[in-house]
Amino acid sequence: MELNLQHEDLLIKLRAKLNEEKIKLWEPPYYQADNDRSQNLRDLALKYSSQLLQDDETVFSALRELQLHSLDRSKANAEYKETGLATFRVKANVSGQKPVVLKIQKKLEVPGSDLIETVAKEISVGTDRIKLICNGKIIKPTMNLNEQNIKNGVQIMALIMGEAPENVKKENDMYMEMKSTRDDALLLTDCAEELTGDDEYLKLEDQSGKALQLPAAERRSLTVGLALHERGRAAVQQKDYTLALVLLLEADRQFSECSSNLLKSVDNIAVLQLDISWCYLHLQNLASATDVASRLQRAEASFKDTYGENHERLIALKGNAANERVLFMRLYLLQGIVAYHQNKREEARRLFDKAENEMNFLRVDDGSVAALMELGWTRSQARTGLRAAAGHVDRAHQLLEERSEERERERERHRQEREERALGRCADGSPVSAALLAGLLDMGCARRLALLALKNSNNNVAEALYLMQERRELLQDSDASSSDPETPSSDDSTLEPDNKLAAELEAMGYDLDDARIALKLSRNQLGGALDILLGGQLRDVGDPSTSSAAASKKRLRKLKREKREKRRQERDSALKRLKTSVKTEDDDYLDTSLVDEEEFLAKYKSLL
Repeated sequence: MELNLQHEDLLIKLRAKLNEEKIKLWEPPYYQADNDRSQNLRDLALKYSSQLLQDDETVFSALRELQLHSLDRSKANAEYKETGLATFRVKANVSGQKPVVLKIQKKLEVPGSDLIETVAKEISVGTDRIKLICNGKIIKPTMNLNEQNIKNGVQIMALIMGEAPENVKKENDMYMEMKSTRDDALLLTDCAEELTGDDEYLKLEDQSGKALQLPAAERRSLTVGLALHERGRAAVQQKDYTLALVLLLEADRQFSECSSNLLKSVDNIAVLQLDISWCYLHLQNLASATDVASRLQRAEASFKDTYGENHERLIALKGNAANERVLFMRLYLLQGIVAYHQNKREEARRLFDKAENEMNFLRVDDGSVAALMELGWTRSQARTGLRAAAGHVDRAHQLLEERSEERERERERHRQEREERALGRCADGSPVSAALLAGLLDMGCARRLALLALKNSNNNVAEALYLMQERRELLQDSDASSSDPETPSSDDSTLEPDNKLAAELEAMGYDLDDARIALKLSRNQLGGALDILLGGQLRDVGDPSTSSAAASKKRLRKLKREKREKRRQERDSALKRLKTSVKTEDDDYLDTSLVDEEEFLAKYKSLL
């Protein structure tokens, strides 16, 4: 990488001089059709070599490279106007090898798969081992290039794994890894509203640990995006930047489909832009990634919206902004690198100085980290605690405990709120008392019967017991939301199916008689009726009007239990897969050892 940066540095300086002197290398006297290595070009190389204190042959080779690039671009533009063939420069990052630059021509009307196959053939790898990225988006095989806003002359990044068998399998599994993460997150999101208390899987919280209540569609998009982001960050920590970039770009796409204003009040979008840019840097593609500068602008704007112009919102929430300085350090470093590649050297120096100041603040004593780890904190928690406490071990331990307790209080309050929503409300609108329900259960009462009795008695235990023992027929569900056939507030044998719903099911292609039976069993809940019809449960249940209602309900309850158990097993498997790949430690994204950042800073500062 060191040699690549030095060569890039020379090209940047030469471009600046050529622009300053308005020299066009693709025109005479520097280019002659009959003699492409003109004396004028060599004289120009001698002039610049003395100014830049570089070897004249090195400078001449660099000028020649710039000249050929300009000629190719001019020729490609002319050819595109004449034939419609677009020219792409594809930089292929082959694991363990020097990046390869390919020139490929295609009509913009061809599908992405056509371009992928050509790149694969050029570098002799399978198409399933390639992911093409243009303007920060993965090129889709099934869509035409012009539909994906791919233009003539664009630069494309190709991610390819090495030839080792384990790496080939890894690359082949990349799509399945991304799909598995997305599908698992979707499953757990869809199950979220079914669960209460400790039986929860994915929860959305703000930075204080407070649970977020969102519409189902937005919760779905956010949860999938967050899961992919966390999986991508796990890949970054394992230094698998190829997989990380694919996952992070997919997370960005998920967030872009979410219209929630919530994203304007949390820092997830800003952190995601930093993580994507960080991957570009490690894949040695920062200079050619045209969307990096705009991503960093989005990140900076998002930080201001989230934290406040002077971090006042962040300080009000957390008491200080010490650990968030990790994000600003990386932002300044990446902005400085972009400025360097744009030949804005003074701006790059200023940004590198800001990044270095943040690094100096963020450094912590290894002995203090070890002392906190002996107290039970992880290395990451120890570093974040020390940064928040200005390096004082005792204060760091206290802050970490306070933060852990605060998060646990918020989560406990969230569990209680979920349980309250699940229990429903009494006839007078007050919430059902979980403590009173527990007391009735201890007395041996059936849960659903006790719940209905408390609702109808407005949490009066004596009246609830009377209703259960003497006037059970009066019990009614004040929420009127249960579709469970176990509910004792209605007798399926006397319930009349809703004719409109029956007609709607018939319009879907179901037999009218079957539709009416399903509606009876589901107590006129359309979703429940569809579940019964789709699951083929009528074969097992029979018609409640001709068979024993009690026997029918018993068989249906068994089927429901089996269905719930199967769904629980699916949830548990999804959660287990996510846990093995996603690091769930609080504020993990605010920690870094600073090793990589210090290395990049030293390399780029040496070039200035």
